[in-house]
Amino acid sequence: MIHALMVINILEGQFLFAKAFGGTGNDEAWFVSSTQDGGFILAGETESFGAGNNDLLVIRLASDGSLNWARTYGGTTYDYALSVTQSADGGFAVAGVTSSFGAGNYDCLVLKLASDGYLSWARTYGGTGIDTARSIIQTTDGGYAIAGWTWNFGAASADFLILKLNQDGSLAWAKIFGGTKSDYAFSIIQTADGGYAVAGWTYSFGAGQADLLILKLSQDGSLSWARTFGGANNDYSSSIIQTTDGGYAVVGSTYGSGIGNWDLLLLKINSSGSVVWAKVLGGTNADEAYSITQTPDGGYAVVGHTMSFGSGSYDYMVLKLNPDGSIAWARTLGGTGAERAYSIALAKDSGFAVAGYTNSFGAGNNDFLVLKLNPTGSYPGCVQECSPNVMTVNLSTSSPSVTTATCSPSTTLPTLTLTTPSITITDACPPGIEETVYIKPGIACSPIPGGALFLSLYDASIKIYSADGRLAYSGDLRKGENRIGLETGVYIWTAGNQRGKVAIR
Repeated sequence: MIHALMVINILEGQFLFAKAFGGTGNDEAWFVSSTQDGGFILAGETESFGAGNNDLLVIRLASDGSLNWARTYGGTTYDYALSVTQSADGGFAVAGVTSSFGAGNYDCLVLKLASDGYLSWARTYGGTGIDTARSIIQTTDGGYAIAGWTWNFGAASADFLILKLNQDGSLAWAKIFGGTKSDYAFSIIQTADGGYAVAGWTYSFGAGQADLLILKLSQDGSLSWARTFGGANNDYSSSIIQTTDGGYAVVGSTYGSGIGNWDLLLLKINSSGSVVWAKVLGGTNADEAYSITQTPDGGYAVVGHTMSFGSGSYDYMVLKLNPDGSIAWARTLGGTGAERAYSIALAKDSGFAVAGYTNSFGAGNNDFLVLKLNPTGSYPGCVQECSPNVMTVNLSTSSPSVTTATCSPSTTLPTLTLTTPSITITDACPPGIEETVYIKPGIACSPIPGGALFLSLYDASIKIYSADGRLAYSGDLRKGENRIGLETGVYIWTAGNQRGKVAIR
């Protein structure tokens, strides 16, 4: 019998999850990015799977944290992925380092992947020593820009290395920036004017042992300006974004600036590199920040790890900051061991995905750990609230005379071994769902003996998940009445663009 459907309230959900992915060895995620379909792409390294001692590991997740695919790439020795971005064609570009291929001890390694993770092309760039690709973005011309460091082409120590690639991975230009000591670039973005901003740290310039070094480059890689920021000790920057006002926000870590030994450092500068404000956040022990994204309200979300708060030796720490750098909320996640977070991405639902590694949960020594939070940072039963101290600090700043030079890295086309590993997935904390009212006619669900009754106005595919996040049913709804058998328990269902929860007793 087909029942008439009235306009009803449908529960639309945001999936929350904390999941570990890995094997019996060390598996560590260094970067997470949101995908066009609302899911997530992760890049890191694995000792559990692959061809060599250490391979690149790239994992693609659906929006609910379920595994779409996992791939390893590498050679016979050590290969790492440090950054990933989705390209306009729906595939992915991955940057890292290889000792299996290339011209030197370690070379920059860039992979272009199809949307299913299979390899489109791979290239190395480097000299006879050490070259590292730490950050990759796709540029507006369809090519790619990479920031990292080189021990080959500058002074006797490390210099910033910036590579501009064409769409096929061929080298458009390569530049080095630095001084007489070591200088490391960790993050690159393309700016609204078509140029680039690069964040890292320097031992060559500044007020202390290490200072933040921010470069603004034109589209051809020439230097527009350079600024250092720091105190008397060590100050490092790990991530930069351009803000909606045309300036920049930079996040990193600082030693001995007044709260603990290591603290989070957040710097807001204007479009010309002058300081708007600088904040130090933390507790009495070691706290570090690695990644930042701007939020829809003009504030910021920052991720790192903490020894001042939480459950273990290190815990994930996620902070939501207001536009002035004050704290809106702060959360930790962790177990009895160490959890270190290195990357944060804004999700399609305005929540946050955080990636790093755990040795409290999972199958091996360290596993990828992915945490999905809602926009308010809540995750009932899993994350803890914390209250870091906040200080406004006055950083010394300078405009150093950075040496700039063009370089010519050797490039090769390596033949990497690709595998599809059998990843073990562990719920670090059982996934939850946040319920909000979404008013739309379409699908109604009610419990019946031995299952659930779905009444639908249209044909749609449906997936039903148990409370621990496992897929309990996958199939199709037909227009009208649909009976699906389910065991006793609480289930979350998704059908079309609608979601809901049903309890079978």
